[in-house]
Amino acid sequence: MYEIRVYPSARSFLVEAEAWLLSREDRHNLMLSLAYAHASVQDTRTSTHGTDPEDPFYATVEQDGRLVGCVMRTPPHKVLITDLPVVAAPVVVAALGEAFDRIPAVLGPADAAQAVAAEWAARHGGGWHLGMEQRMYRLDEVTAVTGVEGRIRVAVPADFALAVRWGEAFTLDAGLRFETDREMVARWIEREALHVWEVDDSPVSMAVAQGRTPHGIRIGYVYTPPEHRRHGYAGALVAALSRKLLEEGVRFCVLYTDLSNATSNAIYQRVGYEPVEDVRDVDLVTEEET
Repeated sequence: MYEIRVYPSARSFLVEAEAWLLSREDRHNLMLSLAYAHASVQDTRTSTHGTDPEDPFYATVEQDGRLVGCVMRTPPHKVLITDLPVVAAPVVVAALGEAFDRIPAVLGPADAAQAVAAEWAARHGGGWHLGMEQRMYRLDEVTAVTGVEGRIRVAVPADFALAVRWGEAFTLDAGLRFETDREMVARWIEREALHVWEVDDSPVSMAVAQGRTPHGIRIGYVYTPPEHRRHGYAGALVAALSRKLLEEGVRFCVLYTDLSNATSNAIYQRVGYEPVEDVRDVDLVTEEET
């Protein structure tokens, strides 16, 4: 017997789910870090799910009183799910349907994400199709990169315009549905999350460190423009940034790759990243879009 419990805030969700999520802190970095971020701004709104489409959604899935999975959504983005029993998809979709008229996609371990998306389409119409397949990697110790010209540095306000352009190019290259907006880039720079690799005082690659959890952090938005590729800059930047983060006190770093991009997968493994799990986007389309 599966049941779903929906929570009115990130804080109340973490009270119930944090220990379970921390049991595999690397796999759950994205969900944990988002919940921590929401809680840090005192997200204590009372539940209005089903009436306010802007409300974040937090839920746990339980079997006979035992937590077996978690679900989260921050509109207008996709639904995030942990690994959970595929037979729990109906209770997950029933709760999501009370909160939202539509959802764009489900991201999580492939079987669970596909089951939830298929159940949503069956109940609400439209269809679904498999999207990007990603692999999560974890690094505990950096393998040194040598022979690459340049150095890492923290991005500064003078890098803002370039970072906005590169962020937009990253989303296009990755086929992502969301945009890297100017406010997001400004927050990266303000928080010293954005780093660049520069050669002769000119940036040639960028990466972002964010999503801090008690022992880990996530690296993403790794982008090198076409004119600077095939020089090893991205690998050198990720290695240097990972080492910097470990020296500052995190125990591990995680990142996601597009499994269809053999080059990036090879680069990250060469600097010490090891596979953790595969996840998949399952995109949903309305009847009008089918």
